[in-house]
Amino acid sequence: MPLTALGLLLLAAVLHAIWNLLVKNARQKQVFTWWALAVGAVFFAPLLLLTRVFPIQVWPLVICSGLVEAVYYITLTRAYEHGDFSLVYPMARGTAPAFLVLWAVLFLGERPRPAGFAGLTLLVLGLVIVGGKNWWALRKTTKLSTSGVVLALSVACCISIYSAIDGAAVRIVSPLPYTVLVISLATIFFTPLVLLRYGHNAVVSEWRTNWLRIILVGILSFLSYMLVLVSYTLAPVSYAGSVREISIVFAAFIGWRWLRENLGLLRMIGASVIFVGILIIAMFG
Repeated sequence: MPLTALGLLLLAAVLHAIWNLLVKNARQKQVFTWWALAVGAVFFAPLLLLTRVFPIQVWPLVICSGLVEAVYYITLTRAYEHGDFSLVYPMARGTAPAFLVLWAVLFLGERPRPAGFAGLTLLVLGLVIVGGKNWWALRKTTKLSTSGVVLALSVACCISIYSAIDGAAVRIVSPLPYTVLVISLATIFFTPLVLLRYGHNAVVSEWRTNWLRIILVGILSFLSYMLVLVSYTLAPVSYAGSVREISIVFAAFIGWRWLRENLGLLRMIGASVIFVGILIIAMFG
């Protein structure tokens, strides 16, 4: 993997962890997220001018990715209703790379090298160790229903599917305007659910209460995914899409540094395994 792609992915992971921290503290998380996506779409709309006409062959990818991303936001919300954030998020983000490797091999024609597979295996193992710490700690006091597990894995599947679709799309069109187009479309698909479930008053109230954080999340969320899609043009999607999930480690560090959450030996071991996996991918993948 080129070092440029690795640097972009690490920066994207940091931004992802930061804006997720802000979303975590929102009162109405789904409305907050919808506002952030809408603001990001407006803020980055000028980037659409970089591509005057999108090729006809990219439009099916845009529509499919937009639909899957809308389903992702809906499913994620449902998953949080059946399980704690600290359990659902690591399970969803940590298992997504395994799905993505499968789609990349089947539909993008990627063939990771043996060393690349070894690095991916270590990376996924490290993500499970870091994310799974909360599961081991809370398994006796927190109920995670079967439906919660299914929904969390469905979120992971959505992440992997739209990542594979977007990886194919950025081979055809520039990643920056594509990001704006596809997330804007996902926001449109997402809008009816937010309005029907929460109503106009709740939507307006959320903006008045958190408008500054909403703007910040809107910018950071779009920017972080733009960096990911640019990296897809520089490195195999199976590698890049897996490395980006190192955001779990950054989220754990942020929780330790600013939320006074315990980092612990297990997370340190998991982070070390992830580092070794990334190092193998960067050097031999």
